[in-house]
Amino acid sequence: MFEVELKFPVQSHQRLKQQLSTMQVLQSSTSHHCDEYFNHCLLDFAAQDIALRVRSTQQRHVLTYKGPNLDHRAKVREELELEFDDEQRMKFRNMLFGMGFHSVAVVNKKRDSVTIMFEPSEPINDVADAGDLTPNANGTAAEITVCLDEVQGVGTFVELEIVVAEKSNVETAKQILQSLALTLNITTEPTTVSYLEMLIQSDSSANTPGVQSDVGQG
Repeated sequence: MFEVELKFPVQSHQRLKQQLSTMQVLQSSTSHHCDEYFNHCLLDFAAQDIALRVRSTQQRHVLTYKGPNLDHRAKVREELELEFDDEQRMKFRNMLFGMGFHSVAVVNKKRDSVTIMFEPSEPINDVADAGDLTPNANGTAAEITVCLDEVQGVGTFVELEIVVAEKSNVETAKQILQSLALTLNITTEPTTVSYLEMLIQSDSSANTPGVQSDVGQG
């Protein structure tokens, strides 16, 4: 699976929430994420542009491997996930520490997620190769997750995400996300810098001790 994401810094979420409420909403939720990132003493995750993360929410824990970013403007990464319970999480952390991994940093955020079905007003190129996206009379409809994030120590952001099964669908997904960004009147430039990188840069600027910078993009 490939996650295709456009992320934008924003001043607030109020206007976006109002606009999203007028769209075809499939589901919505609010959650608090505690994302712990790991690195290895013999590996350079930053140089390889990979990440290993355990995300804990109120309901579950998910281990995620993120492969290198495949795009310069959007974040396009292969993702592999494994879910486990509280006891398994502690066992897995101990296994990582025993194999030479160490905890790098923890990113905390509040996330309002809204999943919508979005149909661009203009036709999307390469619709014939849209794959798991849904062609229709006007172009391509897609199920998109809009994440309104408040990241502790970092700032306020909106992420637009589509998950596709095949790499060949990535370009179509990017065009759909760009169309949604225009529809939502998002005027800031997208960033491919991860929350983890932002947090570490912020902590380094503040000379906060104990934070390491040997990480890939989360």
